[in-house]
Order: sequence, then structure tokens, then C-alpha cells
Amino acid sequence: METLRFADPVTSVSYPLPVHGNARWIASDAGTLWTLRLSSIPAGSIVTPSFAQLPDTDQHYRWHLRCAGRAWTLQVVPSIRRPTPPDRSDPAPLAPAAAKPEPVTTHIDCFHVHETLKDAELTLQLAAAAPFSRYLLTVSARRLDRSAVGVPTRQVGLPQAPPALTQMTADAAVARRICSPTCVAMVIAQQEKPSAVTDWNPLRDHMVAACLDPATGMYGVWPLALRAAAQRGCLGAVELFDDWRDPLQVLAAGIPLITSIRFPRGALSRAPLEHTGGHLVVLYAAGPDHVWVNDPAAAESDSVPRRYAADEFSKAWLSHRGAAYILPP
Repeated sequence: METLRFADPVTSVSYPLPVHGNARWIASDAGTLWTLRLSSIPAGSIVTPSFAQLPDTDQHYRWHLRCAGRAWTLQVVPSIRRPTPPDRSDPAPLAPAAAKPEPVTTHIDCFHVHETLKDAELTLQLAAAAPFSRYLLTVSARRLDRSAVGVPTRQVGLPQAPPALTQMTADAAVARRICSPTCVAMVIAQQEKPSAVTDWNPLRDHMVAACLDPATGMYGVWPLALRAAAQRGCLGAVELFDDWRDPLQVLAAGIPLITSIRFPRGALSRAPLEHTGGHLVVLYAAGPDHVWVNDPAAAESDSVPRRYAADEFSKAWLSHRGAAYILPP
């Protein structure tokens, strides 16, 4: 497992994890490019790149992974609305013969690697004609699934929990689908925290609108969460973890993590969801026995703060993907 980070000098100092240097941008007819050579990516890996810039703009970007003359491309960010499906009144054509499985599959915001790749290249293609004054690039890779994960080795936490927001009081049509923007709103609220504000629901609703992906209708697309934060001046990243070392360092720096969890029925005691195939919570403290989170699936804001068993939460987070948003102030 490895994460590489590249940023401008100001961001390099403020980011809570080590940054490897500046990005070397290349101007081309296709826009501004940045390429990273990856010597080997084992089969069974997930590769997650992320990019954020300040000031945020509506200029599009996309990621390309290339190896041995083949290429795989993630969805453009911000995405383009999906075209109207074709009329299926005519008989559907016969399905083609089964093709050889792809060595890489794309999943909106990450790559899944099914065959070991040697000498691969990952390229960020920006529509902008020039690089930006502030930017943060990260590329994380790890095994998609791990059978055994550990618990935090020490007690670390923020002095104060972020403001508690529930997704469940939003419009009923979207309430169960907006954990990602609700979590982003909680972190941004902690950073801005003007004393006059007692109702953060307008911020949540603003983030919901900013995170809607027109191509899929989803609210949990990772790059859109970063763009929504960047629009409030917060330059963040999506990273993958397979243990607690770096997450504890982030918490020790006073920064919460928005963690992506999944668990079968009954596997996370005291959670408002009985089970989930994908959900996000704000992690703000952790120790060998328990972790403390704001879980937006709670029915009311007062019940959003939760304490979960460290071993159960670690399995729910780190066994699959181990993804988290890191949004420094």
C-alpha cells in the first residue's frame, strides 16, 4: 500500500501527511498534463487518484491509466449529463460473445486492477491552459480487500466534535442518499464555525446541490466532494488506508476524517443503519477500544455523535478500500 502526494509549497506545509514534492505540469494541445509512472500495480488492487485546486473553477479534468498500449479513463469531473437512453421498442440486438475480462475496470472515481500491471502511467488531463496557484494531487493504492485489520494503537482525538448534522431531515427524496455531502458540511462547519450560526442545515443543503453528479444521479462521487469543499476554500484529498498509522496522525493534527464504511447486518453495534454497502461518517477521535464519529444516518442531530467499538469500526472501514476524505482547514 502506498500514497504519493504532490502540492504547491503552501499546501505542502499545511497538509497533515508527508508531501513528496511539486507536480511537474506539461502544456499540450490536449490541455495541461501531469503524469506519474507506476512501476508495478499488483492484481487485486484499487488505485484512487484525487485532485483539488484553488481557486476552484468549472474547468474539466479526467484521469487516464495506461499500460502496454491500453488505456482506461475515469469519468470527467465535473461530469457531463448522461444522454437520453435509446428507444428500446425495436428488438434488442443479440449480445456479443463474452470477451476476455479486462485487466482494469473503472468505477467512477477509482480503478480496480485485476491483472498485475508493469510500468503503468497515470495521467491527469486538465482543460486549463496553465497550472494553478494552489493544488493538491494524491494517488493511493492498496489491496481492495483485507482479511485482517488492526485497531488504533493510542488515543487521539480532536478537542471538540464537529457540529452534528443529520441527513435524515433533508428532502425525503434524497435523505437516504446524501451522507457524503452531509459529512462535508459537518467538517466545513467546524472550520467556519461563526458563533451566530445555530442552524447548519442550509450549509448541508448547499453541499447536497454541489455534490449531485448529473451523469449518475449520485451524491457520493468522491471528486465532487472535494470540489464542494474547494468552493469554500478547503483544499482536500481522497486517500486509502489499510491501518491506523496515518489516520492517527491526521487526527493528531486536529483534522477529522470522513471515512467510507460498509458492514453486514449487525456488524457495527449501536449504528443507526443495520447494514450498508457504502456509507460515510465523520471520524473525530479514536483509541484502542472505541472510536467517536458523527454518523449522519441518525434520525436527529442530537443522536448523530456515536461511539463505536474500535474493532468493529476498523473492519467496517479498513477491510474494503479504506477510503477517507481529508479536508484540512
